[in-house]
Amino acid sequence: MRYSSKIIVPNGVLFPQKGEKRGERGRKEGSSGEDTVNYISNKKEELPMNTIIPHKNLKAREKKIIIEANQKLYKRSSRKEKTIILNELQDITGYSRKYIIYLLNIHNKVIKRSSRLIIRADIKRSLVSRRGRKRVYNDRISRVLFKIWRIAGGISSKHLKVFIEENYDTLWRYSTLRDTTLEERELIKRVSHATIDRLLKSYRDKYRENGIPLPIRKRRKKSAHLVKGQIDIEIWKEKMPKRPGYIEIDLVEHNGGSSKGEFIYTLCGVDVKTYWVFLRPLKNKARVWTVEAVSSIINSAPFLVYHIHSDNGSEFINSHLLEYCKTRRIKFTRSREHISNDNPHVENRNMVVVRRYVGYSRYDSHKELEILKQLYYYIELRHNFFIPTMRLSSKQKIGKKYKRFYQTKTPYRRVLEDPETPEFIKETLIEFKKNLDIVKINKTIVKLYNLLEKVHKNKEALYYEKS
Repeated sequence: MRYSSKIIVPNGVLFPQKGEKRGERGRKEGSSGEDTVNYISNKKEELPMNTIIPHKNLKAREKKIIIEANQKLYKRSSRKEKTIILNELQDITGYSRKYIIYLLNIHNKVIKRSSRLIIRADIKRSLVSRRGRKRVYNDRISRVLFKIWRIAGGISSKHLKVFIEENYDTLWRYSTLRDTTLEERELIKRVSHATIDRLLKSYRDKYRENGIPLPIRKRRKKSAHLVKGQIDIEIWKEKMPKRPGYIEIDLVEHNGGSSKGEFIYTLCGVDVKTYWVFLRPLKNKARVWTVEAVSSIINSAPFLVYHIHSDNGSEFINSHLLEYCKTRRIKFTRSREHISNDNPHVENRNMVVVRRYVGYSRYDSHKELEILKQLYYYIELRHNFFIPTMRLSSKQKIGKKYKRFYQTKTPYRRVLEDPETPEFIKETLIEFKKNLDIVKINKTIVKLYNLLEKVHKNKEALYYEKS
């Protein structure tokens, strides 16, 4: 663009061309064959007529220097000349017209605060002090939170906050956290879940490439066969347990994508009130193993089981399990056909506590069954005593949307807070948790998983040799 007025450009203002670095100086020929101004000499000069100046390619300080240099020219110009000057300054700086007028009027303006204090405005100067709250959580706190997040297995910020509260007294004895000062520990204790997300964002992005300490497997499509049953139906809206003991059960297949032949299953049970999880590996889908696993869950639960709810699989909808529940005076209900939402709690746990650890491979040997028994024992300890879960406590309708409120606690804490749980069971659980170590449990889980993978690969290699 050619300028018809004499715009003043002060010393040291550099005009880089499009595609040119800011450090390069000198005169270059423009597209029209005319010289383009790249820098100005030591003295303030007026640009010649019809000079080409690069468009909106200056730093903020350089733009304000140009505006400052043209203030006197603007003030003594006529109305028509002011319009031309404003048009040119707007093209050079990229600022809005009103903002340029504001800068031209405010620069060097004298403001009297009192009889002795006089302030002169300078558009080139930045603020003396930074406004806003000072930083409370430094990089050191972020690193400590990242170590705790790794110990907890990469859980969400809301779960991690409760995890820190539950294990605050025992966390600092681990070698990686011993050097944490008392002041840092207090800051970590009161940090909010939103701040945890902000502090761990950079660490999570980098660490996601290597995975979290516990193995995660990608989810594949699964198929399930639901058959008709003759047991009473109960939908999810009717589930309002007031005390622990209402257990949802489901079966997870380890068939490697093929349902031919026999393979191992995992019976997963979840208490709806406390989210206490139960895991039992089954040799196959035979009813005798299913009844045996359900009996083991009922006998090992830290509360009285009074209700069992399952889907419509033939492993549950049979006379054997029905007779067993009648003998133990346990109510037995089932979901509606082809509607998994009637069994929501255990369906969610299938992914979190089963697929996350053992994946989707085919397990069908005795060695794999024995390893799974040991692995599930430590997974139960980890999730029942250390990993918090979120439970919907209430929801409020605001306009057309609902605002939901969640209660985040460990299953262990929910059992202790239940008024109907006997005191001797609470004392037993408290003493039992004192002897647990989350770091050792994590290492044992990873060790057993690696052993499971090794046995599985050796089995497959032997199978291909025979075939």
